[in-house]
Order: sequence, then C-alpha cells, then structure tokens
Amino acid sequence: MSSRTSIAIEIGRRRVRAVAASRDQGRVEVECSLVSDVPASVDTDDAAALGAWIREHLDRAGFPKGRATIALAREHVGLKRLVLPTLDANELPDMTRLALQREMPFDAEQAVIDYVPLSRDGSSTTVLAVAAPARLLAHAREVAKVAGIGIERMALRVMGSASLLKSLDRHDHCTLAVDVTGSSVEFCVLEHGAIRFARAAEIPPPEGGGTLDAAAMIDAVITETRRTWMSFRIVEDAAAVERVMLMGDARVTADVAAPIAEILGAEATVLGRHPLVEPRRVSIDRVWPLVGLLLESTLGHETIDFERPRQPVDKHARTRRRAIMAAGLVAVLLLAGWTVGMRNLRVLRGDLDALRTRVSGLEPQVARYERGAARFQHLERWESIDVRWLEHLAFLEEIAPAPNEVVLDGWTGSLRAGDIRYDKRREKKRRWSVTSEISLVVEGEAKDRITADALRAALVRPAWYDTRSTGAESRGSGRLPFAFTFHVSTGEAAPPATPGEATP
Repeated sequence: MSSRTSIAIEIGRRRVRAVAASRDQGRVEVECSLVSDVPASVDTDDAAALGAWIREHLDRAGFPKGRATIALAREHVGLKRLVLPTLDANELPDMTRLALQREMPFDAEQAVIDYVPLSRDGSSTTVLAVAAPARLLAHAREVAKVAGIGIERMALRVMGSASLLKSLDRHDHCTLAVDVTGSSVEFCVLEHGAIRFARAAEIPPPEGGGTLDAAAMIDAVITETRRTWMSFRIVEDAAAVERVMLMGDARVTADVAAPIAEILGAEATVLGRHPLVEPRRVSIDRVWPLVGLLLESTLGHETIDFERPRQPVDKHARTRRRAIMAAGLVAVLLLAGWTVGMRNLRVLRGDLDALRTRVSGLEPQVARYERGAARFQHLERWESIDVRWLEHLAFLEEIAPAPNEVVLDGWTGSLRAGDIRYDKRREKKRRWSVTSEISLVVEGEAKDRITADALRAALVRPAWYDTRSTGAESRGSGRLPFAFTFHVSTGEAAPPATPGEATP
C-alpha cells in the first residue's frame, strides 16, 4: 500500500464505513474499503469498546494506521446558508457565529462552528455555516485514539457528495445528490456548484430488530425523497432540480431511480464510476461520499474542518510576534549578561579567596606592627613628661619671705608617674594619656612660727600646689629658731610664669 495512502472513516450509530486511497494530481485511487454493521454487543457510546472493534475490522480489511478524515453525518450537525453583510474575510468568523446563533437554537459554547464561503455579491458574502456538538467531536476523538487513528480533519459527509458532483457536472443547473447508506439517507441540493440545501433522515430498523429488506429500504428512500423535495421547495427559493445522482447500496439505488425521477420530474442516474476516481478491485458503491471527501482536498475545494475551524485573523499577531521576539532577544541578552556576570563573579570570588588567604598571612605582621606602634607611642608619652625642676625651685624661692626671715636649707624633687591609658573614643591625638605627680620636699628655718606659717600659707594659697607638713616644726641649726619641712605636690610639669598667675 502506498506511503501516501489517506483514510476517510465514518463512525455511525449502527454502521462503520471506511475507505483508504492514494491521492495524486487531482485523482484518487481507492485501495480498500470497509462497510460493517456494529454488533449489538458493542456499545457505541463506549469509546474504548467501539475503538477496539473498529481497529480490529480495519486490520482485517488491510487498512494501515495513520491519519484519517473523520466524516460526520448530516443528522448530527446544524447547517445553514447565510448571507452576511461584509466582504472582509476577517469579519466572517464572528459574523457567522452570531448569525448562526440567531438562525438555529443551539448553545454556541457547546458547539464547534466552521463555514465555507460560497460567493460574494456587492457588499455581502454568502457562506455555508455548519455547527457540530462539541461532545460528538470529543467522542469521535476518543474512538479514533483507541483505534490508533490520527485525525487529519473532521469533515461533513455531505461535503464529499457535493465534491463528487462539482467535479462531475456542469455548474449551471440544480442537482440533487441522494446518498443511501443502508441505515440512513442523506440529500444534498447543489446549485451553481454550491450546496443550497442538505437534509438527512435515519431509516429506523424494523420492529423486533433485524435488517431492513430491500423493499422496505426502497419505500423509505422514496418517502424521504418526497419530504426532502417539499422541504426544499417550501423553505428555499430555488430553481427546479434538473438532475438526480444516486449513490449507495446497489440493491436500493437501481430501484428508486425511476420513482424519484418521476417525483422530481428530472433525470435520475446511479453513480457507478467517476473520471477522477479509480477503484483497485474493490467495491466503492457504498463509500462514495468518503471517496468524495478525499477528492475534495485533492481538488483544492473549500472544506469544512471541525478540528481546525476558521478563526478571525489576528490583526495584532505581527505586533505580538515582534514583541515576543523582542522579549526573547531581551531574555537572551539578559541570559548572556547573567552568564558573563556569573563568570566574572566566580573570578572575583577567586580573587577574594586569594586576598583573604593573603590577609590571613599578613595578620601576624599587622599584629606585630600594631604592638610596635603601641610601644612606640607608650615611650613617646613617657618622654613627653618633662619636669621643669629649676623653674619649680625658682618659683618657690620667689614666693618665699626675705632671707633674714626664712632660710631654705634644701629641697628634694621626685616624680611619681601613673598608668598610661588608651581610649579609642577620643580624638586621635588624645587617645594616649598618662597621669603623673611631682613632689617637692622643702626644708628650711624661719625666725619664728608665724613666719613659717606665712610660708605655708603662701604655698597653699595658689591652686597650683598641694602643700602639707611632714611633721611638727622643731628647732633648727641655730641660724633661725624654727625649722620646717614642707611636702609640695602638683600635677603640672612647670609652674606658672609668675607667682600672681598661681593665685586663684
């Protein structure tokens, strides 16, 4: 079987029909076909059971696995010819949906709508709009999945009948196509090559079950043809049918041709062969509409596809694509920047680790330097204590009474330094400080106690010195009667310039 083989399959309530054919340059070569009644033991509402049964029968008939065109019967869908006041193709999808909702009682949210443009006239467009229940399409998808069939498209079976007639007849007259499947019959009126009217009627099985015999089928088809013709003439303002094309069960079509021709007053023929269809030793009498669906896409006709229905053209798609491309470019640039940044970050982290290692190695040297600096500053602070001993002696001599009243025998000076302190909260130049106390022991003789007390008062009076006696005065060497010893202390390295500055 050719690798380019295409499949069309119709899953009915009581019967499954399928055809496999190769398509090339506007021609169809039918390779195998299948017409089989679904047994009562298989629940057609059970997608798993029905799909498994279909796969089994397709394998028996030699059908390959692959993508298929799923055909829907006219009885399951709503179909309407609409005239829309627009020539803009972008407006047709929305206008078709709105017009079909007004014309037909169905829930638009629960249906899939597609259409085929038929003609344009002045400021209006005529379309053939079709609405299929979403649940029916979902069930067909589940069955096809179980049967191992991919879905190429979901089409309307009557469109296959129309495709056969359009490629066979002239388009300047009105033609009626009658498709007899054995369990139902479909009617399609074509005018100027476009579907003008379509109707389906299910032929109920006989009471008590079983299969309809040929006579019952003939009567049912004739009756439904008469009803279809009356409905078409009443509802549609159309020309008279000039030709009837019958396709389907040969046991029925051959016998209903004459009665239908009499009813419609038109020529009625049975479709036995088609110039664009070549069967390969298989019977295709009962699968003509499915062959027409495969021929339809080959000829480039406008098609109905419930799997990918026509949608409004997105006018902002180009802008959105550009925005997405720009966003993608920005994302790429950001990703590139992030990559470069991460690489640089890794380099910097390596440098940081190297610096940390180096710092760790230098920390002992820094500590040694800080200790040396502290010692140096300590020594500097010690050296900064410069006691002006002679100035203190001169100051004391200056405030002492006259030599005939007081004789200074001697004095002893000493320095007692306190702790050197460091306070990092103070300004840098004053962080180091040292406390010190200068002590002077003054010994001498005074002519009397009053003079000695005066000298003591002179030493105590200024705020510069702290003065205390080391003990009771005693008699001296004989030069002056009263000897004294005073202990003078201060925290300043040098006395004031003059005695007056020391007086508070």
